[in-house]
Amino acid sequence: MEVELKNFSRLFFVFTFVISFNFFGSFQEIRAQETQLSSGIEEIVVTARKKEENIQETALSVSALSQRDLDKRFPNDIRDLAGDSPNLIIDDLQQGPGSPTAIFIRGIGVSDVEKNFDPTTGVVLDGVFIGANSGAMLKTFDLEKVEILRGPQGTLFGRNTVAGVINLTRTRPTGEIGGKIRVGYGDYDTSLVDALFNFGNETAAFKITGTHREQKEGFLTNMVNGEDLGREEYYQVTVNGLFSISENLEMELTFTDEQQDQDAHTTLNMGGAGTWWCAAYGQCSPGLGVPQSGNRWAVYNNEPKRRDAFFASKTGILEVRWDISENYRVDYIFGRKTTDEEVDQDWDGTPLTLYHTDRRAEYEQDSHELRVTSDLDGKFNFVTGLYKWDSEYSIPMESRIGFFDLFGAVPRLDPLIVVPIYAYTHQETESMAVFFEVDYDINEQFTLTVGGRYIDEEKNSHACQGGGPFPDCGAIDTFAKKSWTKFTPKVALSYQQSDNVLYYASYSEGYRSGGFNGRWGNQFSAVRPYKPETVTNIEVGVKSTLMDNTLRVNVAVFDMQYDDKQFDVDIPDTLAAIGRATVTDNVAEATFRGIELELEAIINQNFSIDLNVGYLDASYDEFFADLTGAGTASDFTHLEPLRAPELNWTLGLNYEWEAGPGLAYIRASAHFIGEHHVSQLNSPTTFNQDQTIFDLSMNYEVNDTVIAVFAKNITEEDGFMVGYDVFAGAAWSYTMARAPRVWGVNITQSF
Repeated sequence: MEVELKNFSRLFFVFTFVISFNFFGSFQEIRAQETQLSSGIEEIVVTARKKEENIQETALSVSALSQRDLDKRFPNDIRDLAGDSPNLIIDDLQQGPGSPTAIFIRGIGVSDVEKNFDPTTGVVLDGVFIGANSGAMLKTFDLEKVEILRGPQGTLFGRNTVAGVINLTRTRPTGEIGGKIRVGYGDYDTSLVDALFNFGNETAAFKITGTHREQKEGFLTNMVNGEDLGREEYYQVTVNGLFSISENLEMELTFTDEQQDQDAHTTLNMGGAGTWWCAAYGQCSPGLGVPQSGNRWAVYNNEPKRRDAFFASKTGILEVRWDISENYRVDYIFGRKTTDEEVDQDWDGTPLTLYHTDRRAEYEQDSHELRVTSDLDGKFNFVTGLYKWDSEYSIPMESRIGFFDLFGAVPRLDPLIVVPIYAYTHQETESMAVFFEVDYDINEQFTLTVGGRYIDEEKNSHACQGGGPFPDCGAIDTFAKKSWTKFTPKVALSYQQSDNVLYYASYSEGYRSGGFNGRWGNQFSAVRPYKPETVTNIEVGVKSTLMDNTLRVNVAVFDMQYDDKQFDVDIPDTLAAIGRATVTDNVAEATFRGIELELEAIINQNFSIDLNVGYLDASYDEFFADLTGAGTASDFTHLEPLRAPELNWTLGLNYEWEAGPGLAYIRASAHFIGEHHVSQLNSPTTFNQDQTIFDLSMNYEVNDTVIAVFAKNITEEDGFMVGYDVFAGAAWSYTMARAPRVWGVNITQSF
């Protein structure tokens, strides 16, 4: 800890140096004029505070990517943007269809597929919050911009944003005939076709987009029969209409239909000597950090329906924008999203049927936001509004268990006796909120911001179990209800030293919902609620644009206190079928403090660099729980929080030049992720060492045609994406690895 604090002190000194450095901005700008650079850094307008602002005048930590930035990076989904913000990790949990997402900002996140676990990072698409981890790994075609907000955003974005927000905005219909088509081919027999078509007029503008992406070969080898696994086919169709009802009133409707068919994700068995898998069945990992197969891209999967995973989603959004006067604007956003998923999954990572599941899930959400924004000439401006949320999900699941012989429940036989266990969970959430944020200009340089949000939330849960599938509730049929209220405040003070330098200090709070267990073991754990989490954040920062708009340096220092942290706790349970059960409880408090640097520099007309660096000091202050089934709580404050590397950075090198009749562009990037844990118990079998992910892309643009080639994860880093120690690792530990190197070629034609 002493070494970590010393490192933090050094980085804090760097922050102080940058502040001092900015006081010499005038001298640097004069010097910059002598270089006579004709190009400058692109100005980005963000809506991080529910209104349009220059990113350099927004008093919070936010990274942003414009449409041009996205075109240069070739992201397939938001996971490919993890390197574009400090202290950000985005992993595919690979625990179901729809790419369940683990998003960690500043070490805070949730790494679970169950829908009772609310997100810690809000993924927002066109103003609509995505309320479940499944389906949050959004594709990145047709995006106008992406904003990554770090730290609690409880005032304006509401519940379940204790870590931050990823705010995505799609392009609007232009009202003119035009569009683009992109076709591509890549590694593992991967093909894509993206199309966008605009038409209409100033009164009624329309846009239709379509996407089809298919990977016909998987990067995993199934050691059971030699087949490849990891195939996927995805399509999406979006219809968007923008209607100008009057000079001051417009309405926008968007409907998206998407579907994903894929192979079920397959786990790697990491259990060594002493685990049930190894001792009883001879299914053993040969060494620490080495899967049973000996290769992180070789798996064992004997599930007959392993190629039949399915995810479908439908999303509808209505936006009404009304300028009621020159000084006031009213926005109303309605969003509805439904998902349907099916997967039969092999969790044991062996050629035996020790633990498989047949899981079906249906989810739906409705949200309403009514917001009033002022644009007054005086010192006072505000954003205020009302928010309503309703969601529900149902999961009928069949667990197929082949290790009951270990408990004497069935005789030891070969082949194993596989016992089906059925469970049904249905949960509903209803939430109401009122919020406001006020800016008061004390003078021309100082602005005070005060905001708050009051949340009233209720959850209902139904747990059912019987000898057969739902609606057989002969063994368990329980209902539960719980309500919570919370006020989350924000206070910030900003100082605009000059047109190019902004300082700010802020205090904010975030709230993550409580709930009921989704993986209950009996009628008691099914109705046992867990409390909400809260995060408080104190932050100071500086944003500067220097040297005639050719250098941008942003720095933030933060200290976040995490209270009532929710954890899955594995406990003895005499009523559970195997004598133990998993419940969710509030068992820990933690501190996350660190520093973040973002730098963008134009060296000359051809060459530019971008750099972001995140340092994180994360630790538990209190952590008393029964994680091992010992029957009593123990002190686990020595554990490290998940996905909280001490150091992470990304360096991008960009070179652009005129080549013949067109423009050529090369981008090379290195994304470093420091060592970190992905399992709650910090299991060394799934520990991630330092990783550096290298990507390379090249574009050639002539007239309306862009030809591009790219390669990702060039050095084939194979770090773990998830880790879980079943029954505290006594049964087995499982994980999945990062995808290997991929390459591709794209051609985009605009018209």
